[in-house]
Amino acid sequence: MPKGGKKRKNETLDPKSSKKLSGIGFAIPIQSGIVTNITDMLRYFRAKKAALLAISILATFSSPIFAEGEEQKPQEVSTTQKPKFETGLGKGIQATSEDGKHNIQLRFRSQIQGNQSLQLDPSESTTNFLIRRTRIAVKAGLFNDRFLVNLQMGFAERDLESQKPNNLRDANIIYNEFRDVKLAFGQMKVPFSRQRWNSSSALQFVDRSYISGELNLDRDVGAYLFSEDLFGMKRKFAYYLGAFGGNGRNRAERKTPGVLTVARFIYSPFGGISKTGTDNDWLAEVDFIRYKEPKLALGASGAYNKNSDRSLSTHGTEFTFARFDYSHATADLYFKWLGFSFQYEWLWRRANTAYTEKNVNSVLSREYSRSGQGYFVQLGYLFTSQYELSLRFGEFKPLGETDPNLRYSREVGGALSYYFAEHNLKFQTDYFYYTGLPTVSEGDHVVRAQMQVFY
Repeated sequence: MPKGGKKRKNETLDPKSSKKLSGIGFAIPIQSGIVTNITDMLRYFRAKKAALLAISILATFSSPIFAEGEEQKPQEVSTTQKPKFETGLGKGIQATSEDGKHNIQLRFRSQIQGNQSLQLDPSESTTNFLIRRTRIAVKAGLFNDRFLVNLQMGFAERDLESQKPNNLRDANIIYNEFRDVKLAFGQMKVPFSRQRWNSSSALQFVDRSYISGELNLDRDVGAYLFSEDLFGMKRKFAYYLGAFGGNGRNRAERKTPGVLTVARFIYSPFGGISKTGTDNDWLAEVDFIRYKEPKLALGASGAYNKNSDRSLSTHGTEFTFARFDYSHATADLYFKWLGFSFQYEWLWRRANTAYTEKNVNSVLSREYSRSGQGYFVQLGYLFTSQYELSLRFGEFKPLGETDPNLRYSREVGGALSYYFAEHNLKFQTDYFYYTGLPTVSEGDHVVRAQMQVFY
């Protein structure tokens, strides 16, 4: 091109600089710089098309192949981690730590009761409506249940002792590391008599036998060694060896030295009753599991309480000045099979002396000990998973010279129970005819009805 920048009219392109486009049947004269740019563009689009095709193929083969008309379902993520939170009837409120090493359970229960007593003298008959028990219980397992913690509070009037009201019922820790030797310490039930040891939430009747109420050992502060599966023989053997303060629960101090020692042994010849049932089935009344093979537990206990200052050894009225040494013994039999249950328990208590006398304000005062023995027999049959009929007979006899208020007495009665959700939600009604009890008149008829919820 000339320096003036104008193209001459007759000027032609150099033949060497012309190109023939591919795919076109004639030659088009194009400058070489323009052809280079077009060629680069074509190469770019070919590379993009190949990349898109590769991505499409990978996406096709990486997706699952579904049958025609089948919808793709979201993938489920499997996990073996324990639930962190759970709640429900009979379970309460449960929580587990993130590492699964610690857990806690909060439960509460209440018993709403109405009762009517009919006596020979109509003026002495009574009608009563009450909250028999209201409890909150906390249980915890620490370091994979190596340590077990128990705390229970009672809030109903009859949950408290009249002389020293205190809501605390249980506060104890169990070292649960070894099968044959475990350690429990704190405030708890003394392992002595079966029915008293069993929870009041897991009974066939509205309440325990009055004989158990008179002769049992109540909660106390102390410690005991135990195993519920000694030697690992399917729970055939169990033992409990303990020492307690002997003054009962919620007592901050004791004026005289003394200690309660206790020993209990259980033999189950057909293998122990399961612990997986409602509220420890090995203690709970009613055969909800309907064992296809018979289950039998034989128990025996002995205890000695030195310098007791209470009328019933570890509970009851506090003496003003008297102190007694009480010896205790019990033997029991428990049987479950195909919905049928049978329980027999014999209890015995004797003081070292009948009474103690002392001059108080120039007046000779006397305080009596309480010595006696008794037994009760109880049986029941669960007709369906919800209906049960139960019967109980018991007798009590005073021993030697003792409190004159103690005399021969007897209880005869029956109960009808409807279990909405085993012991966790139930309605029970029972009738008893009492004779000779010091707390009621001769020929006392008592009818009770009770609803219980144990969340």
